[in-house]
Amino acid sequence: MTYQNRLKALLSKGYFPKELPPAFTTVDFGQNAYDIMNEWSASKLFTTSQPKYKKKKMRGQYTYTISDTELEVISKPKRNYERRNIHVTHPIPQLLLANEISNEWHSVWKMLQRQTYSLDRIEISEKYERAIKGIGFKLHRVKKDFLEATSDWLVKTDISRFYPTIYTHSLAWAAYGKEKVKKNFSLYKCSLADRLDILVRACNRNQTIGIPIGPETSRILAEIISARIDSDFHHNEKDISRDKVDRLQDDWFIGVETLEAAERALSSINLTYRDYGLEINGYKTSINHILANSGTSWISEIGGFLSHNSKQLSGNRLREFISLSLRLQAEYPNEAVIIYALSVIEGKSYSSSDIEVLETFLLKASVQSPISMDKICRIILNLQFTSQKISAQRICDRFTTLLERNTENGNLYEAMWLLYTIRGLKQPIQSKRFAELLEIIPGSALPLISLDMKSKSLFSTSLPKATWEDSFDYERTRRDWSWLLAYEGIRHGWLQDKKGLMSKSFFKPMHGRQVVFYDPKRNVPSSKSVVEKRKRSQKAQSVNLSRFMFNLRGVEPPDWLNDCD
Repeated sequence: MTYQNRLKALLSKGYFPKELPPAFTTVDFGQNAYDIMNEWSASKLFTTSQPKYKKKKMRGQYTYTISDTELEVISKPKRNYERRNIHVTHPIPQLLLANEISNEWHSVWKMLQRQTYSLDRIEISEKYERAIKGIGFKLHRVKKDFLEATSDWLVKTDISRFYPTIYTHSLAWAAYGKEKVKKNFSLYKCSLADRLDILVRACNRNQTIGIPIGPETSRILAEIISARIDSDFHHNEKDISRDKVDRLQDDWFIGVETLEAAERALSSINLTYRDYGLEINGYKTSINHILANSGTSWISEIGGFLSHNSKQLSGNRLREFISLSLRLQAEYPNEAVIIYALSVIEGKSYSSSDIEVLETFLLKASVQSPISMDKICRIILNLQFTSQKISAQRICDRFTTLLERNTENGNLYEAMWLLYTIRGLKQPIQSKRFAELLEIIPGSALPLISLDMKSKSLFSTSLPKATWEDSFDYERTRRDWSWLLAYEGIRHGWLQDKKGLMSKSFFKPMHGRQVVFYDPKRNVPSSKSVVEKRKRSQKAQSVNLSRFMFNLRGVEPPDWLNDCD
């Protein structure tokens, strides 16, 4: 894959967080990134320079002078009452970060080759749904099952707030070795890892703690550190074979024979991560004897229910399935019961008499499982498209109440998808409280969806357009999250360009190439296409899964499997 193809993939399919609604897109930006970067360079929006006064230099050393930027923060729910922030980074440092990784991919690849316990290899391609090949969750489940069957003791742990607590200077430690860098820090100044450090900090107000969650570049940076930790742990614990460890990003699962070995392994993981400024999550850490380990019973219970009739899910049977799913979610608040149930529901077809039952369930799920709001939105809009039986007014009234509540509480992920659902149902919204909150929200996503709805006469309350327009200026759009609202608001004609921003050196290279970051014509995918894509993915994974299992068990695979592509 060429440098420009990597750059295009990272920015077209790996820039904005995948959690944003479909209208938010970076396809045009990725396609034009190289030319935009050259214009920004010519306008001195960033500069590069060679290191000075160095007696000894490494190959390809240079550094950046670039303004720090503030990212847009969107709070997203996790399990139970936990939340995490996802981020929309500023395009200038994000483009440069993707450019460094793409241009220096051979060096980055060598850093990633230290991976010892991860089943997921970092591969960049435009053929994937995102810029980087997805995580093989089924492979990890199979390996965990194997470890449970072949070990007496199980060690489980992960890192507390992994991305938000990464020390950016540790990128150089991971790339070149901590002791080497600490002993001769000046030698590694202006190196590739140092430039990655500078650029990822430029995305986040020059903070040395934490990397953005959302861009695929962050997954690469995190895996550079994780790969070095793999190498360090393997060096310290040579008695633990690779087949006895499964690492899914920062999530570790180890099978050993004795309690002493389990305690030693956990201590070694703890010390290794601590050496890079990271701490294990005590809440999710355990050492269990295999006899005390139990599987996830809710999956078995749902599977047992569905096995009686895998095709039909309507009438009383649909009601029973929904009741079972809601009960199990309440019993297992930290598990993804509703998410699983929604996947099952989306794969079925329904009669008009089932719509009210589904509608009621989706309204309940929007409160009980807010992490599922993107799927709930997609299912509601698809049901309305195929049946025209959804009570759009009922959903709009309930979602408006939830929208106000979530926006006031800062739950912007839920608010974003609630508003996007109302937009998709083409229902007018009237909420003075929400309009007032829009004026003080530090972000572009909700205002842009609201402006889009206003242009379609779906937002009857006045929006704080004048406040937004007066707040934009050249320096601000170069340095914080307002760039997206200003660029797309002005480009669509929803906001006035009072200060001529579109003709200035930041926006001009993008606007001149008709780069779009918010496209109102992009809709949620059809449930049919989602289900078909899921089936294709499962089919593609089955061969790799079979090969992996035969290899793990030390059994010669059958001839038919060897003949598969």
